[in-house]
Amino acid sequence: MYKSCKPLLRLTALALAAIWCLLPSLALAKSKQPAAPPAPVKVTVLATAGVNGQIINWDYQFPRTAEFGLVRIASLVKKERQNNPYTLLVDGGNMLSGSALTNYFAQETTKLPIPMVTMYNALGYDAMVLGDGEFDYGPAYLSKALTLAKFPVLAANTSSADKTWAKIKPYTIKEFDVGKEKKKKEFIRIGIIGISAMDAQTDPQSHTGLTFTDQAAAIDAATKKLQKSVDAIIVVKNNGLEVNGVAAAVPGKFGSSLSKTDLTFEKIGKKWVVTQTDTSSIFAVTAPPDKAMTDAAWPYHDATLQHLAKRP
Repeated sequence: MYKSCKPLLRLTALALAAIWCLLPSLALAKSKQPAAPPAPVKVTVLATAGVNGQIINWDYQFPRTAEFGLVRIASLVKKERQNNPYTLLVDGGNMLSGSALTNYFAQETTKLPIPMVTMYNALGYDAMVLGDGEFDYGPAYLSKALTLAKFPVLAANTSSADKTWAKIKPYTIKEFDVGKEKKKKEFIRIGIIGISAMDAQTDPQSHTGLTFTDQAAAIDAATKKLQKSVDAIIVVKNNGLEVNGVAAAVPGKFGSSLSKTDLTFEKIGKKWVVTQTDTSSIFAVTAPPDKAMTDAAWPYHDATLQHLAKRP
């Protein structure tokens, strides 16, 4: 009985030895398994356009409370940012002029800084596009506004040798660090191209030092420069925007509605790819005026009301 068990014991020992030798290899093979791709990421693109100097929810033409204004938009923007940290905010232009408030502060000497740029800085815009309305108070006023702006001012279809307009850029890039580990950064990069409604036929006398070029050619040129370094491209125009080739909801005039577009990104290989796009409008009437923005805007509004009251 003992002799018959001896070969079996030898085989068992050899098998255990083989398994023991294979264990490091098995562990190494397991460690080399590809990591699971990161979870999809949603980036929210918010946009305004044609705000036309309407900071406060007040109609200066028919003096009464209004259902529009940047103070209402501010409430919507802050809510969206709370819901999603990966949110960017752009403006299609024509915001610097257009109301009794902006008219007053463009004409009068005051210690208060330019109202619309001050409010846009406070709300944290990521970019705005140069519109025809930005020239209404003359090149000197616009130049001062550009200096004050803490956000990029875009117009890919412009060119100028005048250093006055050096801050006007064709595009900008917004980065979001979507990495879940503190030591490892993972970026989604979005290119924002600005296109002004003005073109080569625009009267050069009213836009001193600036030349406007073909819009389609400007978009193509900016896209070629951006496409290898970003994961999506937004084209912002004075009358709306395209988000990665999809026409987004059009923002309401005077800050009456906010355009919202959600981009769902998935990591495919080494690149983040947009796999879904959803766009909608959020109406300002649904939001109360933001208190912080209202407080910041009140000196401008109060001064405007006092000025209007003195008119014959």
